[in-house]
Amino acid sequence: MPIKHSLDSFLRSKGFLFLIAFFAILALAPVLITDNFFLTVMTLIIIFAIYGASWNFLANSGQGSLGHAVFLGIGGFSAAIIGGSISKASVSLLGTQMPVGALSVAVQVLSLLIGGLLSAAVGLLIGLACVRLKAWYLAMVTFGFSVIAATLSSQFDTLTNGINGYATPTLVPKGYPFYILVVLFALTSISIMYFIMKTRTGFAVKAIHDNEAEAKMIGINTAKYKLIAFVISTFFAGIAGGLYAYFIRLVDNSIFSPANSFLPLIITVIGGLGTVAGPIIGSIFLVSIQQILTLPSIVDSLRTSLSPYFPEVSNVGPPLSYIVIGIILLIIVIFTPKGLISLFGKFYNYLNSDTKTKGAKTQ
Repeated sequence: MPIKHSLDSFLRSKGFLFLIAFFAILALAPVLITDNFFLTVMTLIIIFAIYGASWNFLANSGQGSLGHAVFLGIGGFSAAIIGGSISKASVSLLGTQMPVGALSVAVQVLSLLIGGLLSAAVGLLIGLACVRLKAWYLAMVTFGFSVIAATLSSQFDTLTNGINGYATPTLVPKGYPFYILVVLFALTSISIMYFIMKTRTGFAVKAIHDNEAEAKMIGINTAKYKLIAFVISTFFAGIAGGLYAYFIRLVDNSIFSPANSFLPLIITVIGGLGTVAGPIIGSIFLVSIQQILTLPSIVDSLRTSLSPYFPEVSNVGPPLSYIVIGIILLIIVIFTPKGLISLFGKFYNYLNSDTKTKGAKTQ
């Protein structure tokens, strides 16, 4: 069977082995570096790597989204409400909070998966209405939906508590146990998306990305495969939203913000658009910088060094950090338009050419 052959080929591929090795290193990193700030940064990096990978998967089909925060938020609210409801039900039935253990982990996983499925369901509805639109028209429509989602969350505040924030229950202890859960979800999510791109569906999606008109001419149902790509992308964006909500222990309307819609795009472009490792590299780079710039010592240094040049914003804090991030992004886009992953490729080629040169000289 073709699917069996594709799976066998995928499991033997260098890309999959790289993912296994990379996430194994990530799983062990907090054991070697026992620092709470490091663990926080690493957890956020992996969550947003899933989010970036979901957007990158959509981009591989020639589509763009400027409203991916809709699906991040739906996944976040759904997972939080479902987990919270089950937790409250356990209190009613048992008279006590659900004990942390195998059952609570199962509830956590279930709530995340349901959140992803609800996100995908909304993605399906949006996709059915908009999938025939050209890339940037679709991007503008999805951006409009992100604004609508924030408004609807406020309208149904009795359910979502989106204005004040919905507190998520403790199903998996925060810290290293939750970090391992995030690593496992990331490995599974990114591997599944990578595998799909190796199947017949993935080849059809790539053909649409390269030239939609030619894809139609050879018999590919472009609307069907673009819709499939859109639904898969929104499912994993919802998974990322659920993990994010449980990590910060609160989800509110700010999750639908335009900043969160542009975030996966920025992560992917920084790392390398259309590559497996790109969103991971982009997330490592961007999230690390963002978190480092929130450290009190760094904030004070920025305030001291930049306040003479920006007196109106010197006491605000975040805008000064945005200036630094903006400058870094400009440098990356101008000098490495194919993303940071291209630098690794150049470095690898340089080492290979240097090795060959030395080998030729010794002969």
